[in-house]
Amino acid sequence: MDKATSIPEAVINADLEKNSADFGDETLVREWWKGYGDLQLDSIIESALLNAPSLKSIEARYAQANSVIQSVQSRNLPHLSANGSVLRERFSENHIFPPPLGGGTYTQYQPELTLDYDFDFWNARSSHILAVKNKALAQMATIEASKLALSSAISETYLSWNIDEQKLRLLRIMEQTNRDELKIVEKQYVLGLSDAVAINEKKSVLSQTSQRIEELKRIIEGKKEAICVLGGFLPSYANTLKIPHINDGFRLPIPKEIMLNLLAHRPDVAIAKYTALSKSHTIEQTKAQFYPNISLSGAIGFTSFSWAKLVDHSSYTPSAGIALSLPLFDWGERAANLQNSVSDYNSSVYEYDGVVIKAANEVVTLLKQTKLLEVQRRLHDEEITAKKTNETIERKKLLQGLSNKLPYLAKKKTLLQGEIETLSLKETKLLLQINLIKALGGGYADQEDTNESQ
Repeated sequence: MDKATSIPEAVINADLEKNSADFGDETLVREWWKGYGDLQLDSIIESALLNAPSLKSIEARYAQANSVIQSVQSRNLPHLSANGSVLRERFSENHIFPPPLGGGTYTQYQPELTLDYDFDFWNARSSHILAVKNKALAQMATIEASKLALSSAISETYLSWNIDEQKLRLLRIMEQTNRDELKIVEKQYVLGLSDAVAINEKKSVLSQTSQRIEELKRIIEGKKEAICVLGGFLPSYANTLKIPHINDGFRLPIPKEIMLNLLAHRPDVAIAKYTALSKSHTIEQTKAQFYPNISLSGAIGFTSFSWAKLVDHSSYTPSAGIALSLPLFDWGERAANLQNSVSDYNSSVYEYDGVVIKAANEVVTLLKQTKLLEVQRRLHDEEITAKKTNETIERKKLLQGLSNKLPYLAKKKTLLQGEIETLSLKETKLLLQINLIKALGGGYADQEDTNESQ
């Protein structure tokens, strides 16, 4: 057999450590979304994880996988069955039965207990049990992967809605500022200090801001609808949602042993791992077909033409048997089955390697993007500081009578637009956080690794 081997963990870990050396020993908690401090978000996600139809269907498949385990494990014990028959028959006069049986019609009673057991010298059954157990673990990891996808999708939508509400507040201030500018220009027009073009320009700017407000309202309603769809809620649930209140102090913990955490806390890695393990045990099950096996059978029963004598010792018909099976010539069938199992296993190993490499690249890319975003935010903060200074200067000029109100309002709008851009950067940071949470597995704990630690 030419079995594939997975990429050594040390090789990937060496790559990841270069990008995670600055982080501590913290770990993600399972209910990571509670770090945002919004009780409404907690309620939405908890209800979705409990009742979402998409999760219910996967949980049903996991229950099915557990049933298969019980079915396979039952084959390790002898099987006992009870059979009974009542047969009314006329016996031929020209057959092996002499008179008076031949030519007569009789009722035959035959109850029987049968015991069967197949030995498992080559671990065919135990390998099959391990294979289905790993399939069940892969199904459990699939549930966790779906929960992570659902909770992160709801969180992304909810946090984005929170940012939109803050943008809406700033746009309304900007709308009022535009109205103030329009009033000043209209007064100037009456005094002959301005013309109609200036008024139309201010009206155009006011209209653009109002359009942005209406567009943002429409986007917010769409995000409420998306939350209902993701969480499995009816449309009326959107009317009960209140404006989010997200804690800005949320800090994403990044584990230092990032490679070990990837292998232990990413559901998709666990799915690939358990799938490969399952197919590895299937190889052992297939190998057992090359070796001989022994089966035992026994039966205890009674056979009688008379109901009154059914349980007499004379009607007692015990039997016992032993069977040896040894495949000799199958024209390559077993070898083909084994090669098929090995090829299936090799495919799953390569898929596992692909998932691990993808996971490593996602984490590294998101860490780099997070660092670059911090640089961008720092530069943007410097820009906002300069705009605030300009607004302060114009306000002082206005209060001292050195300027009219229009320059001050213009600087105020520039600052408001800068603050809206700040919110966009904040939204990008929040989405990067959630993507990094998904890349790190979202606090999922691999059952196998948890059992080993315990």
